[in-house]
Amino acid sequence: MDLVFDNIFKNGILNKYKVERISPKEYWEIFYDEFPNEELNKMTFIREALLSEKQRIKRQLLEERYQFNKIENYIKVMDGNLTIALFRGEQKSVDIYYMRHAIVKREYRTYGIYNDYLDKVIQYCSERGFLQIISCFVLSNINIYRTKIKKDFYLTGIETHAEYGQIGWLCHFLHEDLKKAFFFRCGNVEFSKNLYNNSEKNAVKLLKLLKNYS
Repeated sequence: MDLVFDNIFKNGILNKYKVERISPKEYWEIFYDEFPNEELNKMTFIREALLSEKQRIKRQLLEERYQFNKIENYIKVMDGNLTIALFRGEQKSVDIYYMRHAIVKREYRTYGIYNDYLDKVIQYCSERGFLQIISCFVLSNINIYRTKIKKDFYLTGIETHAEYGQIGWLCHFLHEDLKKAFFFRCGNVEFSKNLYNNSEKNAVKLLKLLKNYS
């Protein structure tokens, strides 16, 4: 039971479409049975399908060990009896939430369903105490990038992925000092008092060095 999740999603998506948490098995059954034509233009490779039976068994054992007690949300969004969207997220590490998968039926993509879901995930993660939300996207999917940039997500890296091609990694910071630390890594030399006091005195050294060059 996840009372925070139940409270945030109690009115569904856009106060119209019912949200239901489902098992991983049901999630993937719906994906392959009801969403087969939604991603036809993507060149992807299925990692699990490349494995031998022995390798699959070993991977399953690893997966079962990793998933023990971890927060996982497999969600289907319903318009009446029709599943119109699937969303999947999980606890990547202690305080990082990974928005791992999302798909919306084509005829529903202009309704703002993903945008509303994104707002609810940010609220959910904030209330659960996560410090960061991460996600990745295929670089050609500019619409997802635009949507998340508007929600204060930042591009943190680009990867050439064996299965999905060129993907970008995004991060939303739920802790202001972590966000400032990220800005610092990007070249913005600005410290909050909290960052300054918890830099193992390296901030003092850096500021002195910069002063000597000014």
